[in-house]
Amino acid sequence: MTQENIQAPKGDGTSRRKALGAGLVLGSAAIAPMVYAAPSSAASVEAAAAGAAAGKAKDPAVVPSLTMHAIDTYRGATEAGLRADLSYFENGRYRLIGKYETLAGGRPKDPLLLQDELKAGRYEITLHLGEYFSNLGSRLPQPSYLDDVPIRFTVADAAQHYHVAILFSPWNYSYYRGS
Repeated sequence: MTQENIQAPKGDGTSRRKALGAGLVLGSAAIAPMVYAAPSSAASVEAAAAGAAAGKAKDPAVVPSLTMHAIDTYRGATEAGLRADLSYFENGRYRLIGKYETLAGGRPKDPLLLQDELKAGRYEITLHLGEYFSNLGSRLPQPSYLDDVPIRFTVADAAQHYHVAILFSPWNYSYYRGS
């Protein structure tokens, strides 16, 4: 596309800058009510979370659970055999509550936690990446740059579904709450 195709016709009084400015103003106007409607104190945040939990608990489509999907970005697909340990934070430390192994594609056979097993609090999934890449015969420096990688997150509302999506390679990882 050339610049001529992008520019407004001459003589109509509009320009790309004015159009862009108008878009920014309109976009900001749409976002502003959401920002100002946010709870302003810890108590109101807790009240909002409790209200959300009450609403979610009544939704029969929501099954309280914790799932994960770990995707090997180095090889382009996750092979079976990535070990993951799940721990829960209590009494000042993480306590192991389950051991899992992924199938081909990067998901364990079953959810990590289901319904009443899931409770609010801090969790850690430890991925054994050094072992995973070694078992696949990947030619990497020894010792490996990443070995056992902790993925830490918080479950605020145990009536919701939490999905931890993880992207990893021998040199980096990232994660986010998926759907």
